[in-house]
Amino acid sequence: MSLVLFPKPQRQSGGGGCPPNSLALQNSLRLSPVELDPDCSKEDSGGQSSCNSDSAVLAQEAVVSLAEENVHFSTVDSPRAPRPPFTGSNSPSTSGQFTLDGVGFEGSLLKKKGFSDGLINTLLKSRKNSTTNIYVRIWRKFMSVSGSVMGQKANIPKILEFLQRGLEMGLATSTLRVQVSALGALYNCGLAKNYWIARFIKAAARSRPIVKERLAPWDLNLVLSALTEPPFEPLESASIKILSLKTALLVALTSARRVSDLQALSRLTPYMQIREDRVVLRTDPLYLPKVVSKFHRLQEINLPTFCPNPKNPKELKLHTLDVKRCLLKYISLTDPWKKDNSLFISYQGVRKGFRVSKNTLGRWIREAISLAYSAGGLQVPEGVRAHSTRAMATSWAERSEVSIEDICKAATWSSPTTFFNHYRLDLGGSSDLTFGRRVLEAVVPP
Repeated sequence: MSLVLFPKPQRQSGGGGCPPNSLALQNSLRLSPVELDPDCSKEDSGGQSSCNSDSAVLAQEAVVSLAEENVHFSTVDSPRAPRPPFTGSNSPSTSGQFTLDGVGFEGSLLKKKGFSDGLINTLLKSRKNSTTNIYVRIWRKFMSVSGSVMGQKANIPKILEFLQRGLEMGLATSTLRVQVSALGALYNCGLAKNYWIARFIKAAARSRPIVKERLAPWDLNLVLSALTEPPFEPLESASIKILSLKTALLVALTSARRVSDLQALSRLTPYMQIREDRVVLRTDPLYLPKVVSKFHRLQEINLPTFCPNPKNPKELKLHTLDVKRCLLKYISLTDPWKKDNSLFISYQGVRKGFRVSKNTLGRWIREAISLAYSAGGLQVPEGVRAHSTRAMATSWAERSEVSIEDICKAATWSSPTTFFNHYRLDLGGSSDLTFGRRVLEAVVPP
């Protein structure tokens, strides 16, 4: 007998292609004479099934097990973006009441443990939203190939196979560690301490050693020199775009902070203090840094003045790099049309006056570096990143004999190991050639 089907539901926008949570009684039925197509579970590059959508297919094990647990999947990624082959099938359950949006799904897990709503709301604040979104994508991928995890203990073989797929796809060891952390949060256990998972991560690190870039990605002296010349100077005639780029770059270099920290800076009086010899900045109290601790949340950013009272042409040129001067000019020009108390605000478009995103602020820093090279008629280095300002600033500070304690305090590193292992650049230049030259000079002419 042919399989019985309800009429094909209409596609709804904004729901990731998912059918409604409940199906009302339909007035008619459709009979499908089409046999099961073994290729129906595959997806083409556009995310659409290549088989007959009206044919009845047997639900995959992962979908059945998830439906039995009343969990409803919703697409986290953009529905227009092509899905990587590793995500697998992600068919929704029509009987679910939770969505896999991080908060809803994790809340359902905690609810099954008997936790109250107030306790659940508190526990869900333990991670940043960005971290939760990353975990959600990993949970989706893992469940699409492993099935339900509700009420189950961690299945180490399945987790190792999941990690092995990622390793074969070329994922970095750091990404695999994030996946282990996400799955540990899913199962509420410390997977990183498991013997087999720790052994797998160690093997992955040995098979793919990290190649660190020790050379400076761009010339700091060249960029700073360009900031003292047109189009960055004179500051009074510079456009608001140029002023924004220069101010963002100088603040990034003199603070050695992450772009996310710079985005959270406030221009309100309690959090920004203009003093005679410095500008003291602090982030918004609601901002959660990468490392949430009292040390990182209460750390001030002190930006010193530079040649505040120039007396000759050389000092006058150096004064153009004074970050306090640029900040005061930037604030005076943007205050009349600001719609946000953030320090860095957008200067154009529908977002004019509102706080810029981290991506936009990073683009400002990269564009300032590129414009400095272009102004001198030089080719812009490839792969310039806004995050490189942290390595550049701290490495030059060390070369200028700044103590490692002061460097770590400015960059909010709790240990010098972070600087030496990840940020220290080779700025030796020709001095590194001394050893080899001394060896060659030992030759005795015949």
